[in-house]
Amino acid sequence: MTNYKLKLELCSPTLVGSGEGFGALIDTDVVFDDVGIPYIPAKRIKGCLRDAALDAQDMLELTKTMVCLEIDRTFGIPGDMTAAPVYFSNLTIPEYCPTYEWLKYLLKSKKYPTILSPSQIVKTFTELRQQTKINEDGTAEDGSLRTSRIIKTGYCFYGEIAVNHEDADQRIRQTLLLACLNFRAFGTKRTRGFGEVRCLLLDDQGNDIVFPQTLEALLCTP
Repeated sequence: MTNYKLKLELCSPTLVGSGEGFGALIDTDVVFDDVGIPYIPAKRIKGCLRDAALDAQDMLELTKTMVCLEIDRTFGIPGDMTAAPVYFSNLTIPEYCPTYEWLKYLLKSKKYPTILSPSQIVKTFTELRQQTKINEDGTAEDGSLRTSRIIKTGYCFYGEIAVNHEDADQRIRQTLLLACLNFRAFGTKRTRGFGEVRCLLLDDQGNDIVFPQTLEALLCTP
């Protein structure tokens, strides 16, 4: 088994939509756990990296660079009964497990009910943004106000990528690396100023993986 780490840095406010609202106040909410800590689901990040890898492959073909990415073997084939040899975990904040356990303990003890609750915890990581539709006469359209909860700029999320040893060849690593380099926008409304991200593939010690010189030479060849 070969293990990598994934680091996702939020360079702008990001809406990791849960597909649900929050009561009558928030129309679009982020994904967070039972104590209020936001996270990024593994399935979501895997799909985004797959799309980034497909875009990278298209760019390589347009430039006639002789580099073939192992997209299906890395991310699997939708609907296929055979699982891909690459496993992705959820992305969480640094020191997530001890932070979760302490918050869970404090919430259960109910010692600080006025200052500590899941809603207060999620407020630490997020902020609210409101949008409305403007009519041709410059006034807001009735009933068009929408409120979204977004994760603040600057937070980093980390996850694990595990590759079965027999499949841990250079081409899968190359595919993951190029997918991360090409992954720059994430989440809902990423075409409207939200969701600018920086994605890095790290080794199991947390060090940046150096871009292969042989691949770099191919990409820089005119």
